[in-house]
Amino acid sequence: MKTIFALLLLSVSLIAETPDRGVVRIHAGMQEPLQPRGLGFIVEKDGFVLTTYDNLVEKTSERLFERLEVTSGTKSYAAEIIGVEPTINIGILKLETDETFTPVVCAVKRDITPGMALQAVSLENGVLKTLDGSVTALNTKLCYQHSLASTMFRAKITLPVTSLGGPVFHADSGEVAAIFTGYKPVPEAGHAEDTSETHLLPINLCFNIYESLKTKRSLKSPWTGFSVRPLNENEQHYFPTAKKHHGGVAIEDVWDNSPAQKLGLKAGDILVQFSYNRILSVADFQKWLYMYGVGQPVKLIILRNGTEYLMTDYVIEERPEWAKPQ
Repeated sequence: MKTIFALLLLSVSLIAETPDRGVVRIHAGMQEPLQPRGLGFIVEKDGFVLTTYDNLVEKTSERLFERLEVTSGTKSYAAEIIGVEPTINIGILKLETDETFTPVVCAVKRDITPGMALQAVSLENGVLKTLDGSVTALNTKLCYQHSLASTMFRAKITLPVTSLGGPVFHADSGEVAAIFTGYKPVPEAGHAEDTSETHLLPINLCFNIYESLKTKRSLKSPWTGFSVRPLNENEQHYFPTAKKHHGGVAIEDVWDNSPAQKLGLKAGDILVQFSYNRILSVADFQKWLYMYGVGQPVKLIILRNGTEYLMTDYVIEERPEWAKPQ
């Protein structure tokens, strides 16, 4: 991904139609009037906004928009891009003001269940609408390193491309359940996608890396060449180990020709430590991968077969184009 910033103007307009939901409109362009890009939503009272990477990048050059302006009614705010994650398609903006905003509440610890009622904010022909829907299928994995499709849940709801970056709420509580990134899986022979269903990125996955993106101000996708999963019941019996490790995450898939393969890592190995940081969950792994970020040296401590410890040094690489998850 190119990270040279384009000297373009990006404008975000706070949506007056739904002020209680913290939703924003995003516009961009070289000249006035600025063109609509999509939606986003305020997630912190001091003006941090979660949106999609696609809303912040010029498609043909793959350069991020540099200058930002935020308006609400007659007020205007300067803003900046804080961090982006191109692989899962999220971005963080910061409104440069001392004013306090009303953020959305994100349901980062609430489970998604089939049949759960949802409400999405849709932008159609310049008008905001609320669309009702429901969960039809759950995500099957927590780590998107190898498969992006498996980390999405599906919902019976249809959203236009103009709603990219918009929140999808739990209908009963008004908390954000997911973000609409416009993701569509690569077509497979013999499998037809249900066009009435939409793939949605769970909000908890976004917040596994949100603080790391914000702190690191990351603009690239780091990768290791492997995906991870929670320990199964048999693997949990390995802990605590003689070296006082109390858990870890199992390596699930290893990409061919990846850093992980070159390091000799195998499916079934257990990552217990990422440099000085103990790993107890998939969220821990994602957090520290982004907190260190591309170009940083780390030490991976691996438990193999429940008894053998392996230590390997790795300089985190940027995910190559050929290794984008499907």
